[in-house]
Amino acid sequence: MGQSASAAAAVIFQSPNLVRIEQLEMPEPRSGELQIRTRYSGISAGTEGHVLAERFDSIPAHFPCVPGYQRVGVIESIGEGVQGFALGQRVFATSGSWEGHAQPRWGAHLSLANSLASEVYRCPEEVSDIDLAHTVVAQVGYNAASRVANLQGNWVVVYGDGLIGQAAAQCARARGARVILVGHREERLELARRHSADAVVNSHNEDVRAEVMELSGAKPVVAILDSVQRVSVQQEYIGLLEPGVGQIVYCGYSQGTVWADMKLLQEQELIARFVSGWTRQRLEATMNLMRAGQLRLEPLMTHIVAFERAAQMYEIIAQNSLPHLGMTLDWSGAN
Repeated sequence: MGQSASAAAAVIFQSPNLVRIEQLEMPEPRSGELQIRTRYSGISAGTEGHVLAERFDSIPAHFPCVPGYQRVGVIESIGEGVQGFALGQRVFATSGSWEGHAQPRWGAHLSLANSLASEVYRCPEEVSDIDLAHTVVAQVGYNAASRVANLQGNWVVVYGDGLIGQAAAQCARARGARVILVGHREERLELARRHSADAVVNSHNEDVRAEVMELSGAKPVVAILDSVQRVSVQQEYIGLLEPGVGQIVYCGYSQGTVWADMKLLQEQELIARFVSGWTRQRLEATMNLMRAGQLRLEPLMTHIVAFERAAQMYEIIAQNSLPHLGMTLDWSGAN
């Protein structure tokens, strides 16, 4: 390696469904960049699973690539023109920036990488590395809950027991809502019961409508936060909303074009909102909820493992072979 480059261990999606750990050459940061040594990175199971299986239809796959868009670490070098950051400062970063045979697919799962200062965030001291390593996924939940009017004291139903659903439930509670989380994985529902929701319903063995109506006192709920996004799910919850005023926020990622029945929405005159992508305001608001103790992802982690075990984590995601929820890669062994 040249004198201006450093070694970086990285998770590489070598080709569809093939994951390897390789060494990359990481150059010094360019103008406007910060070089950050990673402590932890959070796996976004849905998005990264789709990328690995070449099913992410929004952006064509290019292999080999380094996946991931959420990591927390420490600044090791500061590029020209960057202000407001200091060496040794703990920060959160989304995308990485470098040139090489393995290009960033956002690029967060690696031990050392350069990031544009515009994609780097100062970390609240009170928030743990593990919580921060899942900030982008958590902000999807924040974004969803932030779109609902009249939450205070009212019942909201969250569909989906993954990290997005759990984060949405916690963020809705932070705004004063009473939250019912609907899912079908008992181990995830137990975590939701402890950390995310006021009540949970197992859609595989319980009557969702009956359970929700009993909890709400037979009154319509104010909103549905839908991280599942399937027509069959929409048909299940549509009757829980009051026609003309009920709100639905779609907050998952769906393949293809037909995953909601617009006719049902029109007939009931329901309000439908959509969320997508991160912004600085949303990520900082998410961190503020973490600082206040109202949003916690660390208790939802089922796997905190050394980065060398990344391939095993993606296999679990692809095969759904073991109970799992949050997955975090620990990069301390590479530093």
